[in-house]
Amino acid sequence: MNITGLIDEAVDSISKLDSSRRSFVNSISQTIKRPVEADGKSILEKSLVSPVKPAELKETIAGVDSGFVGKDLLALDLVLIRCVGVVFSYNQGKLGSASYFPSFYSFPQPSLTNRPLEADEFQTSKSLQRLLQEVGMARRMIEENSPDYCFLDGSIVPQYADKPRSDSNILDFYRKLIDEFQLLYKAAEEKGCELVACVEDSRGSRFRTILQERILGQNLNSSTLDNCYDTILLDYLLVKGERSMAFSYSGEDAKKPHPILSDFDSAWSKSIHAFYLRPCEFDRPLRVEFLHRGGNISEHVDRIAGITYALSCLHREYAYPSVLIEADLHARLKPDEISLVYEKIMDKLGKNIRIKMRRDYRPF
Repeated sequence: MNITGLIDEAVDSISKLDSSRRSFVNSISQTIKRPVEADGKSILEKSLVSPVKPAELKETIAGVDSGFVGKDLLALDLVLIRCVGVVFSYNQGKLGSASYFPSFYSFPQPSLTNRPLEADEFQTSKSLQRLLQEVGMARRMIEENSPDYCFLDGSIVPQYADKPRSDSNILDFYRKLIDEFQLLYKAAEEKGCELVACVEDSRGSRFRTILQERILGQNLNSSTLDNCYDTILLDYLLVKGERSMAFSYSGEDAKKPHPILSDFDSAWSKSIHAFYLRPCEFDRPLRVEFLHRGGNISEHVDRIAGITYALSCLHREYAYPSVLIEADLHARLKPDEISLVYEKIMDKLGKNIRIKMRRDYRPF
């Protein structure tokens, strides 16, 4: 198949898939709008879709993000990490002041690892080191600044790719990260800070699974939705100013425990929940994760959704909290920043010590 044929086939396949999904969602729209019976397990609310009113911001809201770049050398691995915290203080819906931690501009923190790491371990190690700094920064900001809300960029728990294999040299990094996440949860609870995580490009499918298995059941052939991410499905279901029902982060399948949540204390793992929110018309719904330890979950979600909506609706084509956009702008790193550090190391070592990878000095 030539490239033109490949492009045409891809366009045709995507168009047909979009059409079939849209048609199926239209066919179940009345089912979706009807109240459902909450079971306290998979279905936590009576409405699968609820309206959201943006809050008039008057809170102090923190956001944390980080950027990192790495370079693997023959004798060691070099990683630069810049972690930035931002605190926005609002009054009557307007931004009153902004503070930056550790400062408006900070040089990235270098990290050297001289352990013998495999290629996959090096990639995981970079991610773990970044998360350790990011979660630690969030905890310090909560303890020292007592914001009403603290937003995290990415999930509220580590991801599958962050968990090393059982014989890995960096397993201790991972265990330390789990402990750090739980310390963050505890700090947020003790300080009365609402911890919220937003996932920019989620590949979750928990809502879709609940819809297929618990709502539609055997009455409708929902195979059209197989292998459909939540954000794709909810792009058809939600309009601007609506959210999905809240749901637990993972199901309670004792035979197949969640590989990450099983490493947490059960009190915390059971408190992790999520929902989807559509803050703007021309972007997909945003996945929002939070901690819920008891009480009326619908009221809890409505509060979080109202704040997140107000922060995320500033651009009609990009739905993301402004405090995290600001943190990202200050945290992101460019490849030339690590090149500067790398070249300084090479200059001081001289030509007699070979630590470059062969692919970095090929003569042709």
